[in-house]
Amino acid sequence: MEKLSFTLYEIFGYLLPGGIVFIAIVVLYWAFFVPTVPLGIATFQVGLVTWVAVIVTSYIMGHAAQAVANKCFRGVEKLVLASQPTWMSERAGQAASEILKVDPKELGAKWIITALDEYTIQAGKTGDRDLFVYREGFYRGTTLSLFFLGAAMLVRMLFPGASIMFTKGLFHISWFELLTTSAVISGTGYLFLGRYKRFAEYRITHAIMSALALRGTPMADTGKVNPSSLAADSKIKQN
Repeated sequence: MEKLSFTLYEIFGYLLPGGIVFIAIVVLYWAFFVPTVPLGIATFQVGLVTWVAVIVTSYIMGHAAQAVANKCFRGVEKLVLASQPTWMSERAGQAASEILKVDPKELGAKWIITALDEYTIQAGKTGDRDLFVYREGFYRGTTLSLFFLGAAMLVRMLFPGASIMFTKGLFHISWFELLTTSAVISGTGYLFLGRYKRFAEYRITHAIMSALALRGTPMADTGKVNPSSLAADSKIKQN
């Protein structure tokens, strides 16, 4: 099951968002270098080697998209923690401080959440945590990819001569059609951004409530959190 979960995250977290980025790059190349050449949908036939190259490139682009998304959405955890009830934020900070033996003033939102999440993991009470992490990663990467594709469509709109070759003939694409397509893609990205924030909130709330519920149990007295593992787990969640 762990191998299956890992494989699914590779597909939904990297390959699919990377595929959208790959399409956006193709659109930009089309706009800048061969704007009057029609897309040959009717004659589009590629071999196994080409498909492998596309998949590998999309996978690499997916990692790049996640890296950029991490930079763009780095403040989400802080916003989510700040949006929680005051008592929850205060108790989360106190619990993380007790676990790490660090002054609460030195702990930011990232390390509070990471400490409580790691505490829950070492207690073996993960619940639906993996589901939240995988879906959060999917929506985060796909959001950025869709925004990039929407921007690529706007760039293509600036260059006349867009057309697609179907089996029944040549279909010319107007600037209004490209604008509409860009709006739909960007709107979908905005909706995915909301889904990303929702699953980030689910993950953070789960980490806080699980750790607070476990405090006072036998694990709180015998379980030891290894601070050196916190950074590694944080990187996994942010990939």
